[in-house]
Amino acid sequence: MNPRLILLIALVVVFSVGGGALSFLYGGGITLQQAYDDNQVSIIQKTHAGNIPHNLTIKNNGSQPVVVAKGTILRSEESQDLVIIENKKISPKSNDSLQAYCIEPDQMAITGKTLKPSGTVSTEINQIISNSNPSDLENATRSQLQIWIIVEKGNVDPYTGEARAVVENKGIRYYQLREKLNTAKNSVMKQFNLTNVTLENLSSTADSSSAQTWLGDVRQWFRLNLGI
Repeated sequence: MNPRLILLIALVVVFSVGGGALSFLYGGGITLQQAYDDNQVSIIQKTHAGNIPHNLTIKNNGSQPVVVAKGTILRSEESQDLVIIENKKISPKSNDSLQAYCIEPDQMAITGKTLKPSGTVSTEINQIISNSNPSDLENATRSQLQIWIIVEKGNVDPYTGEARAVVENKGIRYYQLREKLNTAKNSVMKQFNLTNVTLENLSSTADSSSAQTWLGDVRQWFRLNLGI
């Protein structure tokens, strides 16, 4: 049997009976949500509306490393909600840049505005993120539109907010964006075996139960530390 698999099973058994799992998982570090709740981090929008992907800065003011997980939702009362698309560990008393896709096509990103962590995206959106290549504009744009399709239940208004900014920023026409959105919708429905009805009922956020959250923490540690 694969030694890593044996280790994973052993850790799951051990952690299931104790509350000290997270301290071990993050090697003395804490999650972004924990750091935010303890006023140890600030999260700032760095790119203007229409960018794909967006960039943000997380400043760790605390004394422990902060582990940032791909799929984490960042909410803002004034700017665009985002989803982080990479895993990263931020050292104490330092800051780092991360990439993110936007979640709300009808809301525009505003540089300099603050964000806060608020749960995670659904399995479907996480899969889209995992399959995307943010360094390739065409690929990243396709992933961004697919996320919008899921969030908006297949009906994205291209004339408002971030969608409109994409048209203006990328120098394309509205009919081209509509075509890309239609292609994105067909791709999402095919990839996840959806009908129009099931797409409308598909959630864009993950189950927030403690069990699901804890298992996500376990998977996150293995990705960061063992590469599996």
